Amino acid sequence: MDDKQEERRIPNKGQGGRHAFILFGVWVLFTAVVLAIGLPVVRTSIRQSGVLTLLGSASTTQKGKGEQQAKVWFFTADGTLSAFSQELVRLGGSAYHDTFESLLSGPDLQALKKGAVSSINAKTALRGITLSNKVLYIDLSRHFLESQDVKGAYEQLYRTGRGFSQVKDIVLLIEGERAMLPDGL
Repeated sequence: MDDKQEERRIPNKGQGGRHAFILFGVWVLFTAVVLAIGLPVVRTSIRQSGVLTLLGSASTTQKGKGEQQAKVWFFTADGTLSAFSQELVRLGGSAYHDTFESLLSGPDLQALKKGAVSSINAKTALRGITLSNKVLYIDLSRHFLESQDVKGAYEQLYRTGRGFSQVKDIVLLIEGERAMLPDGL
């Protein structure tokens, strides 16, 4: 093998480094273009999804002394509806879910001492809860309709739901179907 053949087989080391540098530059340029186009779209999508407002629902659930508090509505002994702060049991769901579980479990000891009572039938179970387009869909068991004061029970649900700043209205579902409530509701 002569020297000329050997020279042909040895690649030009300077050219390989140049190719790597060009590829790196193209990759950086491509990444910058994707970020410039995609970032505003992603930001807009996150804002419109309501995720940030859900995470920041500090108006209804507040931290205090290492525990979460929920603002729920109960009747007092004189028959008026009043807001009460109750310890929120974190069940792993959303703040909406945990707040309504707290409402359905009835007044805690502190609220009972202040004369709080619930119009919601004690057997009522929360089947699901969803926020869509600022409307809170609350799906309850049929026991809700067995409440002695259905109008009062609905008012408790409504006021508790409207306590969230991002909720503009609520829709009550009974076992997955829109509730047929008495006139005036």
